[in-house]
Amino acid sequence: MVWAVAGAAIWAVSGWPVAGVAVVVAGLWLPWLLGSARVVHERIATLEALETWCRRMADTLVGGGAIGLAQAIATTATRVEEPIAVAVRTLARSMQTDNRDPAAALREFADAVDDRTGDAVAAALLLALNQQSTGIAQVLRQLADGVARDVRARREIEAARAESRQSIRMLLVIQAGLLVLLALVPTFAAPYETAVGQAVMATLLGGTAALLVWMRRLSLGKKAPRFFGISGGAS
Repeated sequence: MVWAVAGAAIWAVSGWPVAGVAVVVAGLWLPWLLGSARVVHERIATLEALETWCRRMADTLVGGGAIGLAQAIATTATRVEEPIAVAVRTLARSMQTDNRDPAAALREFADAVDDRTGDAVAAALLLALNQQSTGIAQVLRQLADGVARDVRARREIEAARAESRQSIRMLLVIQAGLLVLLALVPTFAAPYETAVGQAVMATLLGGTAALLVWMRRLSLGKKAPRFFGISGGAS
């Protein structure tokens, strides 16, 4: 509602309908377009929580705090970081249900994490449950080490992408400043008061929006295909 009022005000003051619509669209969509960094940080936080959880389960098994992996999951479910807390607690409850298939429970857990690394953890846990070997703690530590390497690699990639995001933000600020200057200088603003001028403005602003969408896709990168889970594939 606020952005609709602001757009109407810009339209009334400048006489540019395209500018009014652009203000409304920018207010509604810019947080999403420029929010790729937040999405990446949430993914990394999820992986860090997975790493910590795997190490905690390994310590629980070695320290005698649990008999078997299923009990280790239940024991550690109350001390899990927020990004995966709900998924782990749901998994723990499912594992304690006698008639529940552990494979289905772990597939649901993988879907809740929704990341290829989470699939690897869930698949390894299923294998460990089926084998019931004495080396489960070592497997969990190896899993945690693998997740830690993945986190480091993603942080390095994110650091490189942060510079590109900052450049895009500066370009947006410069473009907004130019539009304000155009509106304040009648000589330069006059051509945009015509229908052709508005069409040109719409084309330029539309190109900027398309560039932002493209940059967001580049910043997020292409997610690695999943291989385990109810929706991620049968394995």
